[in-house]
Amino acid sequence: MALTEQQKQKKAKQKKLKQKTRTKADTSQQLQDKIAAYLEFPFYECLIPNNLFEAGIGNILITRMSPQGEVAVCSFIIDVYCLGIKNVLFKTLPVPEYENVFKPGIVKSHGDYAFSKIKPACAKKLIEGAADYAKQLGFHPHKHYQSVKTIFGEEKLGRCWTRYRYGKDKMPHYIKGPNESAAEANKIVATLNQSCGAGNFHFML
Repeated sequence: MALTEQQKQKKAKQKKLKQKTRTKADTSQQLQDKIAAYLEFPFYECLIPNNLFEAGIGNILITRMSPQGEVAVCSFIIDVYCLGIKNVLFKTLPVPEYENVFKPGIVKSHGDYAFSKIKPACAKKLIEGAADYAKQLGFHPHKHYQSVKTIFGEEKLGRCWTRYRYGKDKMPHYIKGPNESAAEANKIVATLNQSCGAGNFHFML
């Protein structure tokens, strides 16, 4: 029996969705495989911007270095006020390029605010805490977050005694980013309305 036009469109849409899901899974696996090659090497440094909880958003760098002087960098852009893990990045580069080009570029993008080194255990606690806080509000982390987070490996990292507080003034605080459209911003506010209730969060559009 011949398919109707509506059935054809539905079938095409399902096929496209399957391909998209498969591509996402492939990319995530490729990321994990690349990172796995560096897990036997020690951490080089874990960095956070000193003004992270004043600005509300910042870039956290987790690095490992091979004996050949190749640095594996995992970058997490996190919103500690509301949205959690907004973006992630993985790349490898020689130590001189990391120290003289990549890292200074990250510092410059933060208005030249200083970065501080923290223990891997604290970096992991901070990142996972931001993701969990956002999840409670109804927001999902970046699609490759779980893959890039494998940089911490399965080794015991020890205890982190630092306590991180998310939100601002004890409430979620959404600040519209430059890459978020008005429609996306309105959707975020609507999600906060649903998860927190009117008057129980701040926002700046």
